[in-house]
Amino acid sequence: MTRAFLASFFSLSLLAATSQAEPIAFVHARILPASGPAIDDGVLVIDGGKILAVAKMSDVTIADRVERRDATGMTIIPGLVDTHSHIGIYPRPAVPAHSDGNEMSGPVQPGLRAIDAIWPDDPGIRMARAGGITVANIMPGSGNAIGGQTLYVKLRGNTIEEMRITPATVLGGLKMANGENPKNYGRRSLAPFTRMKVAALQREQFVKARDYQQKWATYRKAKEDGKSATPPEADPALEPLVEVLERKRTVHFHCHRADDLMTAIRISEEFGFELVLQHATEGYRVADELVKRKIPASLTLIDSPGGKPEVVSLIEENAAILNKAGVLVAINTDDFITESRFFLRTGAIAVRGGMPELDALKALTINPAKMLHLDNRLGSLEKDKDADFVILSGQPFSIYTQVLETWIDGKRVFQRENPRDWSYQAGGFALDASRLPKTPAAVRAPPAAQISAGGPPPAEPKPNRLAIRAGRIHTVANGIIEGGVILIENGKITAVGQAGDIQIPEGVRVLTAFEVTPGLIDAHTVVGLSGQLNTPADQDQDESSDPNQADLRVLDSFNTNEALLEFLRQNGITTVHAMPGRVNVFAGQTGVFHTYGLTAEKAALRFPAGLLVNLGEVPKASYPNRAPLTRMATAALVRTEFSKAKEQARKRADDPSKITRNLKTETLENALAKKFPVVFSAHRADDLMTALRLAKEFELNPILDLATEGYLVTGQIAAAKVPVIVHPAMQRIASSMETINSFTGNAGFLADHGIPIALGTGYEGYVPKTRVLRFEMGIAAVNGLGRDRALKAATLDAAKLLQIDDRTGSIEKGKLADIVLYDGDPLEHATHVTFTIIEGKIIYDRAEYMKIPFARRALALSGGGGGCCMGEW
Repeated sequence: MTRAFLASFFSLSLLAATSQAEPIAFVHARILPASGPAIDDGVLVIDGGKILAVAKMSDVTIADRVERRDATGMTIIPGLVDTHSHIGIYPRPAVPAHSDGNEMSGPVQPGLRAIDAIWPDDPGIRMARAGGITVANIMPGSGNAIGGQTLYVKLRGNTIEEMRITPATVLGGLKMANGENPKNYGRRSLAPFTRMKVAALQREQFVKARDYQQKWATYRKAKEDGKSATPPEADPALEPLVEVLERKRTVHFHCHRADDLMTAIRISEEFGFELVLQHATEGYRVADELVKRKIPASLTLIDSPGGKPEVVSLIEENAAILNKAGVLVAINTDDFITESRFFLRTGAIAVRGGMPELDALKALTINPAKMLHLDNRLGSLEKDKDADFVILSGQPFSIYTQVLETWIDGKRVFQRENPRDWSYQAGGFALDASRLPKTPAAVRAPPAAQISAGGPPPAEPKPNRLAIRAGRIHTVANGIIEGGVILIENGKITAVGQAGDIQIPEGVRVLTAFEVTPGLIDAHTVVGLSGQLNTPADQDQDESSDPNQADLRVLDSFNTNEALLEFLRQNGITTVHAMPGRVNVFAGQTGVFHTYGLTAEKAALRFPAGLLVNLGEVPKASYPNRAPLTRMATAALVRTEFSKAKEQARKRADDPSKITRNLKTETLENALAKKFPVVFSAHRADDLMTALRLAKEFELNPILDLATEGYLVTGQIAAAKVPVIVHPAMQRIASSMETINSFTGNAGFLADHGIPIALGTGYEGYVPKTRVLRFEMGIAAVNGLGRDRALKAATLDAAKLLQIDDRTGSIEKGKLADIVLYDGDPLEHATHVTFTIIEGKIIYDRAEYMKIPFARRALALSGGGGGCCMGEW
């Protein structure tokens, strides 16, 4: 828009009278319109809920009466569009009273309407706005072959009628599904048992709908011809299927495996309906088929594969492959699967997988708008489109960027500076705002590390020796070395320092990296016990036979060949503290392992590492009609068993020959003798206080674990001098009642109070099957923990807490060579791990991984697949 046009426009005397509010110009911003190239030093002008102009500052003159808002240093993007969400229909907290997404009374439910179940006051809606989402396709779940009618909404207003987008090009969507979820009816001895039957049920309904459509067409024709005719009986369940056949309603088809994608396409072609593939986990396997048929794909990008068999073939390159092939790609949240407040971070997964940043932004904005037939009014920043936009503190996909403001129809619906709004972004919204810590200061990205190219690899590299040349070495113990070198021999670090001070011996293979850290240590995981398939055959974390399982040892269940361990190695995790699950009060003995090793014994760094005691919601609900059924009974059980062990220890001291061995009691005796710590796993503040009370009563060596509400009792934890393994920063808010106050700044706030912390990924029961420590570390860093403390909490501080810091956790001479190399900032989600080294061996080499065909990059059913272990096993 020209300078003269804008100047004359803003001089119109009727402007204020015809607008809902005064026009606003956001000036000096970097604008990413999604419809074209970036505009540096740009201006966005809005009025009356619409965009008036998007231009460079040098091309416009703004009248004095127009409100100016300085956006220097900020980035403005279109409002984010989520093509697959369950907010409102699966509200928070996730309790049975809120479960309205899947009507499991029968597998075919086309007559159901999401509009009849969406709760506009769901905190998840405000969380979505805090993540920059302005538009969502709210859908029923995927438990049924046909789940019901979806609704396209803007995240505005107080009623669903105010949220609903009208008028619309299409009426909305119809949710359909195939694969594992709908065939789960077989567990209840009801059809469908198989994928074949799922498809047959869907075909059957569309045949009925076509017949119904023809009956009505015959009736209407007769009426037009003036003939007497009786109308067919109306069927609310078939009406939406007719709308689908008439392409007035789009089918959003849940499917993961490549064969399931093709089944969805086959049915759509048989009946001629419009199709959007949702999830499309194996879309990369059939990219050419999607391009040929012009089928769009809305991808759910998660941090790890697994959780059920049909998603084990997930790869982070999926979006890039489909996009490059010419498929129209969107990225969705499938909220709860990924939380809407982290939507831009989800987009960073696509960038890490090779998708250009501009294309990734389109996949969150204009592309999904096209799939919903709303691109004529939203999805990009263009004149006359709805004023739906997001103001960011920086580039969209950087870990250091925060959503500052979200605007819908020209009205601000989220402002990070507002403490109440911020609580929906960071967590803690259920609390009085006075109880929350203050919004943390912004964390700035460091300058990019520089690295000089290394020479050619030696023809015959010396065995058991490596050198690393890095632009930036995070030693953790002794600061940061810019332009450094590390020497490794026989599994240990022999030298680390400035490049000019260390001579690299001839014949040694030299690896180069922009940045290097110690191997990452996940202080709480169940990987190794809980497998990627999530079937009874590979789930060994919970022994559900008795609430006291103190005699159990993770050493007897740790599967070094679990494919998820390979995935962790690819993401720089070299050491894990493997723990039993949450079902039992006394869950068993924990252990610390390398993520690489032929046997559990060879992988073990410390066993036993602790005794896990669970408090709170899960253990009291694990055994119906059997104690413990309350928190009181849980604590009583702990007291009773430790009292027995204390008494047995006394008797053993008097006369060992009279003691009948009891392995459970002996384990508790060892805990009383402080041979290993007792790890109290709990979320709520009152449960954490119970743990401190029990630890003091029996003079235990305690560690608090998860500690979701730790920030509410920092004084008590600090006074007790108890360390904490902190829950993952992206832990789902209100996935249960006891995580309703989950807060991304918890780790930072605990550390601010002098409490020793380590970071863990905890336990995931569905999808994704495990969280990734590096990504959780990044979120914790930018929410109060800071870069240095976040890295330390995932390396040296974790090693100290687990009592392995004499061997690993920092880059120091004499320590094990557990080291990770990166092609950028370790905290950035788009950064790749290029090498993972454990005890001096290259366990993961990204260059080798990239040579593997896409279809083979997915995890195998067991470890040792693509990119793993360099032939060591």
